[in-house]
Amino acid sequence: MKKQILSALGVRPRRRLAVVALLLPLALAACSSPGDSSSSATSGGSAKGEVSQAATDTVEQFKAVTDFVSPGPAVDVGSLAGKSVFVIPLLTTNDYNIQINAAMERVAKLANVDFEVYTNEGQPNQWVAGMNQAIAKGVDVIILSGGTDPRALEPQIQEARDQGIKVVVSMFWDTSAQFAPECSGLSVDCVDGVDAIVAAPYQTATRLNADWIAVDSGGAAKILVVTSNDAGPSPGQEAAFKDEIATACPACEATFANVPISKWTTSVQSTVQSELVRNPDIKYVVPLYDNMASYAVAGITAAGKQGQVQVVTFNGTPAVLKMMQDGDIVTMDVGESLEGAGFAAMDNAFRLMSGMDPSQVMDIVPVRIFDTSNVDEAGTPPEVNKGYGNDLEGEYLAVWGLG
Repeated sequence: MKKQILSALGVRPRRRLAVVALLLPLALAACSSPGDSSSSATSGGSAKGEVSQAATDTVEQFKAVTDFVSPGPAVDVGSLAGKSVFVIPLLTTNDYNIQINAAMERVAKLANVDFEVYTNEGQPNQWVAGMNQAIAKGVDVIILSGGTDPRALEPQIQEARDQGIKVVVSMFWDTSAQFAPECSGLSVDCVDGVDAIVAAPYQTATRLNADWIAVDSGGAAKILVVTSNDAGPSPGQEAAFKDEIATACPACEATFANVPISKWTTSVQSTVQSELVRNPDIKYVVPLYDNMASYAVAGITAAGKQGQVQVVTFNGTPAVLKMMQDGDIVTMDVGESLEGAGFAAMDNAFRLMSGMDPSQVMDIVPVRIFDTSNVDEAGTPPEVNKGYGNDLEGEYLAVWGLG
């Protein structure tokens, strides 16, 4: 059985998190709140060259394919034929959501469960309309998938509960959330009426970034972290990076620069370039999300730092993994299995429709460190769900009695 991520990385403070706005395509990102790039420096202790054993062990653990983590007791999915699941994704044109939806639809068909995805462009008023449609249809489960913000839908979620419809929220809250019985079994950041969640590994990935840099640098690195404070998870991720690097690499120093989502295409490159000119000793640039990676690479190139500065990031987007394969400055990317996110959401739907308790396994979405030592396992060229194990679907089908 896979070691749980929170125990592998240590017990962490619990933080309030919200939707990752980065999941919107860059065309929609222009709607985000603007702000100025800024930076501040932090540093750890003075033990140059010291790397914690926990960081070393964690990096080795997550470079390998992790074992399947069962979501809970077996479910008799065969009894659910004719039940219905209605999905409201963050938006339907984003590849992130498309991949999650495809995984859910595949297993719904195997279970003979009716499955519908509500088409939308990422606008809250459209999510409201989708909720109203699902309630009018009398579906069995509504899944708010891939970042849809349940806080914008509290009246509709309560109405769904009143109608006996279950609600699952997927890839919105971080894995640092806590289950608390006074709030529908969820964290203090939950929305009353939500029945189950699939948590996202935002802070886990950021801690893995810090651990990998500690090990790769031999315990002495100057780092630029490019954040986006208007992305819900970003403040928690920044705090997680500071906490992890201080423990994993006491001599490492980190500088933080904020670039709002709406300015990624115009300001990430210039911010990285100017920070590298101002601090030529920086050796690692960490865009929190790999949709920023190509702009960070351009900034490194513009500063004349090719071969001297590496990009370390999160999401495992195939295009960014391909940059790693091509030797294009990116050297590490923490990937998350979108197929695993889809299966976990449907698992909760199956459990709720069966009258069972939802899964309470927070670290359920497979996560893996991809670097130059193993990136080819993601495919050549990389594929969106490759590299996380050969038979994730088969493992879930066994839990559901469909194998």
